[in-house]
Amino acid sequence: MSSPLSDLREMLAGRVAVAGRIVSMANSTARVATAQGVVEVVLDGGGNVGDRVIVRDGRAVRVQKTVEVPVFFV
Repeated sequence: MSSPLSDLREMLAGRVAVAGRIVSMANSTARVATAQGVVEVVLDGGGNVGDRVIVRDGRAVRVQKTVEVPVFFV
C-alpha cells in the first residue's frame, strides 16, 4: 500500500515514470501535462504537440503509436 507522501517523494526523486501529453515545445525542451500537473522536460527522440510521452528523470520519451485491431463479433 502506498501513501500520497511517499508517491510524491518517489516522483520528485525521478524513480516513477509518469504518462502525459506534450502541450508546448521550444528547442529541445517540452512542457508535458500529466495527472500531477505540467512539467518542463528534455524531449528525447523528437515529438509533436499532442503526442503521448512517458516522463522520467526530467526526460520525456514519446510512446509508440498504438495500432487498433478490429474486433469481430461472432
